[in-house]
Amino acid sequence: MKQLIARVMVFVTVVVLVGTSVRLLAADILTTADIQKVSGLTGITTTAKNAITGAAGDLNFAGADGKLVAIVMISTSMFDTWQKKYGGFGEPVPELGADAFRTKPKAMINYVVFRKGGTAVWIQSMGYKKDGSQTLDAKQLTDLAKIAASRMP
Repeated sequence: MKQLIARVMVFVTVVVLVGTSVRLLAADILTTADIQKVSGLTGITTTAKNAITGAAGDLNFAGADGKLVAIVMISTSMFDTWQKKYGGFGEPVPELGADAFRTKPKAMINYVVFRKGGTAVWIQSMGYKKDGSQTLDAKQLTDLAKIAASRMP
C-alpha cells in the first residue's frame, strides 16, 4: 500500500511539474476567428514569424490581401521593459489589470499591453485602412486583449 501511495504521489508531482512548465503559446489565446469577429474583417489568416515584413510577433495575423493586421507577443520577462519604454505614452486599461496600458487615441501605433500571472501579452495593430486610420483601434485591441486574458491560466 505504501508503494502504491508513493507511486501515485510521484505521478501527481510529475503531472503538476509538467503542467506548470508548459509555455503559453499565442495561438492558445487568440484565433483568426477572434480577429475577424472583433475587427469585422474577413479572410484573416496567420503567418509565420518574419514570413512577411513586420511579422515579428509570436503570432501574426494577415488580411485577405496578405498584409499584416495584428501581431501578438508573449513574454515571461518583458513586461517591465515594455512598461518602462512605452507605458508613459499610454493610458491605463483597468479592466485588464492595474498595470495594463494601451496607446492613447490617435497614436501613431495602436497597442495594448497587459499581464496575467507571470505572462505579459502585447497585441499591436499593423497596417492602415484606406482612410488612413489604423487597422485596429484601441477599443478593438482591448476587446482582443480581454479575449486573450480570459483564455490564460
